[in-house]
Amino acid sequence: MTRKTVTALYTQAQTSFADNVSGAITPALLRQFCLDFLDTIRPSYAAIGIVIGTSQNLTTTYAAMVWGSVIAAQAPDYTVSLASGTVTRANGPASARIEFSVDAQAPNNSITTFALFVDGVETPWAQSNTSTSSVDVQSFAFTAVNYSANNPVTYQIRAKSNAANTVIFSNGILVVENIPVNTN
Repeated sequence: MTRKTVTALYTQAQTSFADNVSGAITPALLRQFCLDFLDTIRPSYAAIGIVIGTSQNLTTTYAAMVWGSVIAAQAPDYTVSLASGTVTRANGPASARIEFSVDAQAPNNSITTFALFVDGVETPWAQSNTSTSSVDVQSFAFTAVNYSANNPVTYQIRAKSNAANTVIFSNGILVVENIPVNTN
């Protein structure tokens, strides 16, 4: 089975299933097409979470977030590494919907920023907030959609602060899910 674009499935159907005047449509061709089709539309996802009250020292340079638990990692499409804070997708081209949210408590006047990195490269998907007191809890959230033909492709949330600070995280989740893609 191979995850494909919908356009690739159209091409496969046209080349594998011409008019069957010569008996060229075989059970093997039909079976392979059906398996590829099902693999392409099969939903799959991975999710990781943060334990309530997880603290992390942040500086002015982005650092991988400290995640506490694997909620799901559906094989063969996804693997998770808590040690590096990464969700990795394999198995062909796909668009991914990335949902991120977390609550953070930082010292007064601290600017905390969270950003999505894809294959180690910072993306435009980021959010920053400024704390108004040391007990103020800020909520961060964003949704991103990323197409990648890479195999594998790695997603990671990194965080930084405008100064060296200890930030306390709670209610954090990162979900990456496949979306069938029309073409590459």
